[in-house]
Amino acid sequence: MLSLHTPISRMRIGMLLVCLPLCLSISPAYSASSQLQTSEAGNTYISGSDLVIATPIAADLFAAGGRVSVEREVGADAAVAGGSVTIRAPVRQDLRAAGGHVDIEGNTDGELVAAGGDVRVGEAAVVAGSAWLAGGDVTVAGKIRKGVRIYAGNIAISGEIDGDAHLYGQQIKLLPGAIIRGSLFYASPNDLIRDPSAQVLGTLTHEPTPPDWSKEHGPRRAMAWFHPFFVLSMLAAGMLLYVLFPAAALGPQRAIRQYPLRSLLLGLALVFTIPPVAILFMVTVIGLPIGFALLLLYPLSLMLGYLATAFLIGRQVATAAKQPEPASLKRYALFLLLALIVLSIAAAIPFLGGIVMIAAVVLGLGGWAVWIQTSYHGARTAHE
Repeated sequence: MLSLHTPISRMRIGMLLVCLPLCLSISPAYSASSQLQTSEAGNTYISGSDLVIATPIAADLFAAGGRVSVEREVGADAAVAGGSVTIRAPVRQDLRAAGGHVDIEGNTDGELVAAGGDVRVGEAAVVAGSAWLAGGDVTVAGKIRKGVRIYAGNIAISGEIDGDAHLYGQQIKLLPGAIIRGSLFYASPNDLIRDPSAQVLGTLTHEPTPPDWSKEHGPRRAMAWFHPFFVLSMLAAGMLLYVLFPAAALGPQRAIRQYPLRSLLLGLALVFTIPPVAILFMVTVIGLPIGFALLLLYPLSLMLGYLATAFLIGRQVATAAKQPEPASLKRYALFLLLALIVLSIAAAIPFLGGIVMIAAVVLGLGGWAVWIQTSYHGARTAHE
């Protein structure tokens, strides 16, 4: 399992959350008891507008919908996302969940990673591993056995945390009944609100507050990336690209896999040189149309770079889930949606979110450059 206690691990979790197809469906609504899609590896994939998982799942579960409710046991990992997500049954390995509202009521035998508008770990829930939670409002009323990290606008703890607690938020409250058996590390522009009955058995450390958090919206501002309109717009653009120009959708991600360092360096060069080059063209009368064209195409190139990285992450997740290539159009859309939400939630991580987004654009744009370059040389060699 991944450790949640280092910045590098937090970024890996953000990039690999496997958590997360989101709010809107890519197929008609159905319940788990009536229609299931199972891969050769035994994993179950479900999408729809209103999903109720009413049948036990033996292996991994991947579910995305407008509303998703898991009512029966999941035998391995669960990755669930939707406008509203409710987990009432046990998950026997790791649970990853994302949505507008995330409610964890069942036990999790592994680690818990959850993000959304508001996230709640209910009183009956027991997380055997560690937890990483992010959202506008995060409430922990249950038990977390191996420590927790929380990034949110408002944090409320009334349950039990056996390990250390790292809390980063605009407002942090330790309510009656709260027990932290390890140390508490927190950062907030406001004072910690602590009920006299709340217990912290280890040390209490007030860490420096990041400058951005002193502004009106604090860490909640980062959750703007986690907006359904943005995610779904990028999904539509990506699938349009895949349907109309499949080689252009797949080529850059393969270029990144084959030439990661070259892609990164070319991406950096393009991101930071296109605007000044465009301005240089515009100061000359003859180069004015070229300068305008470069400036107009620049946002499009950034979007294509972002999509290239999303396609790459989706492909890596599909490989980890033992999905053969080529995948069906529907399956490709599902994994692209998952990747876009991974990137959006990674962008909401304080300190690391901006780095993740810049890296995604730079790497993807470099992948496009490498793919065009290699395609040109290949065509030229074949012609000769």
